[in-house]
Amino acid sequence: MPEGPHAERITVVGNVNLDVVVAGVAELPPPGTERIVPSIAVRPGGSAANTAVTLANLGRNTVLVGRVGDDGTARLLDEELNLPGLHAHLVRAPGESTSVTVAAEAPGHDRAFLSALGALADMDSSAVPSDALASRYLLLSGYFLLPVMRGERARELFSSARRAGARTALDTGWDPGDWSADTRTEVLRLLECVDVFLPNSDEVCALADDSDVDSAARTVAASSGTTVVAKCGSRGALVVTPDGSVTECPTPRVRVQDSTGAGDAFNAGLLHRLADGASLVEAAGYGVRVAATVISRPSHDRRFSPADVLPEQRDEVVSR
Repeated sequence: MPEGPHAERITVVGNVNLDVVVAGVAELPPPGTERIVPSIAVRPGGSAANTAVTLANLGRNTVLVGRVGDDGTARLLDEELNLPGLHAHLVRAPGESTSVTVAAEAPGHDRAFLSALGALADMDSSAVPSDALASRYLLLSGYFLLPVMRGERARELFSSARRAGARTALDTGWDPGDWSADTRTEVLRLLECVDVFLPNSDEVCALADDSDVDSAARTVAASSGTTVVAKCGSRGALVVTPDGSVTECPTPRVRVQDSTGAGDAFNAGLLHRLADGASLVEAAGYGVRVAATVISRPSHDRRFSPADVLPEQRDEVVSR
């Protein structure tokens, strides 16, 4: 583990963009027409930024590394990411635009996303300052939205982080190319350099080519030697170790205000507690409570303190 003033911090590398979150949209209106929606929120987004902001809210010293354009959107992100404990290292790309994602959600429907990569399209490991590697954990998030960072460059980043004393974590997100055989091989090879893999249930099933999340997570953990912590929505999370043990951490029941960023909030809660020395199961239980806390807040108010995190429940952990 790293020593010195940065021994307890977490570094998050990946997609930083502006999110435009549109509520109450199950489908687009017909061409040439207009529809009034309940709300449209504009805020910092991207799984890396979401995770880093939540870590800062939890009181964790956090470094966020990304690549943005040289435009008004980047300047807005600078202002919004100016938070206590959050050190944003956003490389400026002259003449390029900052990535923007439009997220549409409605009750009873899965969220849908439209993204323009902008400056993220050319982000590589040179964006990561060497000093940022000396952290308790380094998380690479939004892997498939960083095309230049994929494969060997991601392996090199993780190897460098491990040499600096950090443990490594990966959240790929969904593959826009729908998980070809080559992509599955690429990710499984990358997991050899990863201590904790953080997919959602759909992603781990696609990676293992298996429709059952428990079986898929076991397959990925066993073949890669990596601990898999799968996010399963309202079911909570599964912690699956390479030896095949499975522990389920149910999520508290809450009234969902905005589900965007739930998985990122989970990642933050989990890594925050792991950095404190908690076990994987304890950390996953905390992660589901952080995620539940965040999604129960409206889109325009995602700030919270550690005291706001929902309390532990007696039936939180189920092992099998």
